[in-house]
Amino acid sequence: MEKVLLVATGGTIAMHKDRNGKVVPAVSGYDLLESLPSLSQSTEWEVIDFSNVASCNMSPVKMKELAQIVNHSFQDPTLSGVIITHGTDTLEETAYFLDLTIYDERPIILTASQRDASERDSDGPRNLRNAMLIAKNPQAVGRGVVIALNEKIHAARDVRKLHTSHVDAFNSGESGALGGIDNEEVTWHRKPEPSVKLGIPERLAKIAICKVFTGMSPRLLECFVDEKTEGIVIEAFGRGNLPPELVPTICQLIARKIPVVVTSRCLFGRTAPNYGYPGGGADLETAGVWFASDLSTEKVRLLMSIAIGKGLELKNIKEILARGGVQ
Repeated sequence: MEKVLLVATGGTIAMHKDRNGKVVPAVSGYDLLESLPSLSQSTEWEVIDFSNVASCNMSPVKMKELAQIVNHSFQDPTLSGVIITHGTDTLEETAYFLDLTIYDERPIILTASQRDASERDSDGPRNLRNAMLIAKNPQAVGRGVVIALNEKIHAARDVRKLHTSHVDAFNSGESGALGGIDNEEVTWHRKPEPSVKLGIPERLAKIAICKVFTGMSPRLLECFVDEKTEGIVIEAFGRGNLPPELVPTICQLIARKIPVVVTSRCLFGRTAPNYGYPGGGADLETAGVWFASDLSTEKVRLLMSIAIGKGLELKNIKEILARGGVQ
């Protein structure tokens, strides 16, 4: 039998309702497997209970610990792939962190559920079974870290959570899903743009995120920065445009050697220095602001934290971001 590692981190897939009807952690990785006897019979499993928490508890430090476990597991040449059960709130961030740090091309699949394990129509068991099918699929090799939910397979770089509770909450926008599961058969539509591989850093740089709003005072932007801040990601409007009142403060940050990267509050589409008016993208580019193509704010933060932590030169990080984090 093929060998698959299951790393359980918690999330709704591992929760039940308590006596008050509130959803709380309750299920281990072993419990998840026991709920699907056919999985344990057809595959040799190794199980690591990494944690049993909601994914709002995940942090880059814990993502790094998870990456180290996955990286170590791939020292076993007989391992076909790794499945990680996770909460949906920060699922795309953990998946992208692993995509940036793990070099091995064997499948890494993150899966989750929107409905807890005590619900009759919980999507957890089906998602876990589909993740197993991907882990054992030879064509999954070399496709990067993926997310398996609601019969679809998404690339870690592209996917976003768009709904708080629907089972079809995740979407990859214009890029589209990598593939899907149909009648227990894995089908592939495309190969992803490969993410740059940075490896696991010794340390993680402190990167701040600031979401801009109309009429925002420049003093608020200053609140996001302290003496330990090594970069800031500003979630701007549209193509990457800001209230012009913020530009002098941004110039001061850049003068202090703090890289400033602009992303968009739009869920999909590229940022670009197209507009030449004060506060427009071209104005920001002249000031020294970087653009990150269509990467989400959260993923830009992770990429910068890893890259700066690895000691990459800022000009190289700027080039990586300009490519949207792809190789």
